[in-house]
Amino acid sequence: MKLSCLQENLNKGLLVVSRFVASRPQLPVLGNILLSARKGKLKLGATNLESGAVLEIGAKIEKEGEITIPAKTLTEFVGSLPADKIDLSLEENNLKINCQKFQATISGLSATEFPPLPTSSGKPTFSFEAKEASLPISQVAFAAAQDESRPVLSGVKIFNKGKRLVLVATDGYRLSVKELFGDFSSLPKDIILPARTLIEVVRILGEEKEGKFNLEITDKANQAIFSLEGAEIICRLLEGQFPDFEKIIPTSFNNRAVVAKEELLGAVKIASIFAREAANIIKFQTISNGLQVSANAPQVGENVTTIEAKVEGEGGEIAFNSRFLLDYLNIVPQKEVVFETSGPLSPGVFRPVGDEAFLHIIMPVRVQPEGSP
Repeated sequence: MKLSCLQENLNKGLLVVSRFVASRPQLPVLGNILLSARKGKLKLGATNLESGAVLEIGAKIEKEGEITIPAKTLTEFVGSLPADKIDLSLEENNLKINCQKFQATISGLSATEFPPLPTSSGKPTFSFEAKEASLPISQVAFAAAQDESRPVLSGVKIFNKGKRLVLVATDGYRLSVKELFGDFSSLPKDIILPARTLIEVVRILGEEKEGKFNLEITDKANQAIFSLEGAEIICRLLEGQFPDFEKIIPTSFNNRAVVAKEELLGAVKIASIFAREAANIIKFQTISNGLQVSANAPQVGENVTTIEAKVEGEGGEIAFNSRFLLDYLNIVPQKEVVFETSGPLSPGVFRPVGDEAFLHIIMPVRVQPEGSP
């Protein structure tokens, strides 16, 4: 193998595929990135056996070949090089890298040891407009569980409901539901996709979000393949019983407040500073013409921020984990949000004003009343 490419392109590609490298590989080769020079393209591949990625970058190929190289070493070294042409050449299982005055040789493993990565058949199950799918995915995937003790909760449930496609994720403490409208009849009625994979798909789409990306569901392998420009992301479908989320969505409320999103975000950020030493707990107090956001940690201090709000109902106090509130508010593009609740132990319901298709629920934190033993 012998080729040359631009440092910027190689670095960008390595950063993408390195996120699919196994953190604790069962086999040494799973800690490596596959480099395959074929037909005028350099392909980069990685997998942790549950998900994987293949990315193409432009390169001048003088001699075809392939090798796997330790992901961490290769990514860090290429990322430290200047923005210039990089020459790569393979001698047995050693990759030689040259860029200006910098040279390195990295020992690799034969590509024959690398697990085969599925490729798209070119017959997508469904095609999404990137700019229409990126935000909905982001508004749901962040609410999935980070750990995999209950694998089904680390995924996003996607199902057809008439002329609607519903995306749902929950970690047991919060719930995000987003609906898309259109004809989604070619998609399976009910699937669960890993949230981490969906987040990577959105990340690869980047800021442009133009054009389409394809989703192919392979029944035999129980896999999903996302095809984007110059890239394919592969993951296994998650199996298991997803919680009956509709049962926990409140159908009524006792308190309702409409508040400016940026003002609420600012108040929560400030309160979170004081809440760090108090399990991230902050309080919402609904008053006649506004909303008070506060936090109190005896070893740090306390703060109260009052923001204007259009209030309905009897008022009251409720406590939340500030991290959950920040995650939600940072993903809302609208200028106002609606906050509804029915008491200190009832779920808090959040909706952006102007987007009835997006619902977010945060479970409250039980706190001792002030002055109680």
